[in-house]
Amino acid sequence: MTFTPDRTHVIAAVLMTGIALIGISWAPLKLGWLLIFPIIFIAWVLTAKTVVNDNGISVSYLFKKNVKLPWDQLRGIGFEGSSAKVATVDGREYTLPGVTFNSLPDLAEASSGRIADVITQASEAADGMMEVTDQHGDSILVTPEEYKERTAAGEKLSRIRRDTAHDNGQ
Repeated sequence: MTFTPDRTHVIAAVLMTGIALIGISWAPLKLGWLLIFPIIFIAWVLTAKTVVNDNGISVSYLFKKNVKLPWDQLRGIGFEGSSAKVATVDGREYTLPGVTFNSLPDLAEASSGRIADVITQASEAADGMMEVTDQHGDSILVTPEEYKERTAAGEKLSRIRRDTAHDNGQ
């Protein structure tokens, strides 16, 4: 499976270039060099990619050397801000272009389960649960039965949301 930066970023770069051309037209000899930035950005969007398959992870960059990482060299995957990074057993980290936290279900599928899908696991664990706030302001997940027991015991809980999967329109 191949992960690439969202191609709609090209539209944003073209729009920003059009806007920048208005300012550049006032002094094209002095400001014309600014057009290099959207060109580099568009080249990155069209070039950078992460390929995940049975052999491992292959990463293609625009300016850095491309990397092929077999599964036995990988220690784990992490997220720093909006960047996904893979760590190797020798301590190196590589940014994964086109991979976001929301890509985890697809990563788990492409890696044949070698990368855990914590999004689906958390969703399944919370299925049928209610998010409530206790008297200390802490949000917790409880089952509808636990909610009834706690409120019957006099504990003050405020409902924040209820999982609609088993909600039956309530």
